Amino acid sequence: MADQHKIEINATGMKDFSAKLQSYVDKDLAPGGERIKNQLAMYPTFGVHTASPVVHQAAVQYWEQMEAAMAFLDALTHNAAVLARTAQEIVTTYRDVDDHSATFLRGVVSGASTEVSQAERAAQDADQRAKRNELHELHQARGGK
Repeated sequence: MADQHKIEINATGMKDFSAKLQSYVDKDLAPGGERIKNQLAMYPTFGVHTASPVVHQAAVQYWEQMEAAMAFLDALTHNAAVLARTAQEIVTTYRDVDDHSATFLRGVVSGASTEVSQAERAAQDADQRAKRNELHELHQARGGK
């Protein structure tokens, strides 16, 4: 979900989606596609060697469509696997960036805290020097040695 100020990623949901999709590709889609292609390739081409131009043309169209369907099945399998990997990469990248941001901000806060502590100590030291100087001047003004 996004609005004009932030993007929220459901990392757990995205990781689950990626794992389920990859499992589907590995268990069902890729093997099923191979089985379908093997079955189609087992049968002899019909009508290619016929004298009838109409039957020959129908056979050519049929095999062109079968080849297109097999190419589509290969593309579908490939794209589903790419989508699963991309979803996993999004989760990994999101978590890495989130961890890096947290580490960076901890460093900024730590550095700021150190700077504040040093400034407080410097202010206290300056205040103590000023008080010593005032006492010294007061003592000097009263004729002390």
